[in-house]
Amino acid sequence: VVAGTIGDPGQRIFFIQAHDATTLVTLKLEKAQIQAVASAMAEVLDQLGDESTPKRPTEMIEPVIAAWTIAGLGIAIDAEHQRMVIIAEELTDDFDDEQPDSDAAQAQFHLSYAAARGFVAHALALIDFGRDLGRQNGHRPH
Repeated sequence: VVAGTIGDPGQRIFFIQAHDATTLVTLKLEKAQIQAVASAMAEVLDQLGDESTPKRPTEMIEPVIAAWTIAGLGIAIDAEHQRMVIIAEELTDDFDDEQPDSDAAQAQFHLSYAAARGFVAHALALIDFGRDLGRQNGHRPH
């Protein structure tokens, strides 16, 4: 799981992407959303007493084509497997903060604590630098 951007500073579009051997999932989100979820993840990992060495995320695979835009993000802990789960819900035309849309897609990204630490470090670096980091921002030609 990796966070990445496309575009020039001030015009960047933010994405979260994950893949395995057969599936590639890319979702679009707002800068504030990635900042909030990364900060929350760091706080929860600290509260858990996790001292994992951050695992560097894979690079984003291009071309970057979002399946959908994220309306909301949440996190959960799978304590049994020592994994953090990022939960994303699709932004639909009928989106309402008070009433979840039963037709909205949902994605769950499961990360080891070490991978979560790496995701956090990388995502917050994207936010802090506020500029295109070239190949360091998670881009890789496909």
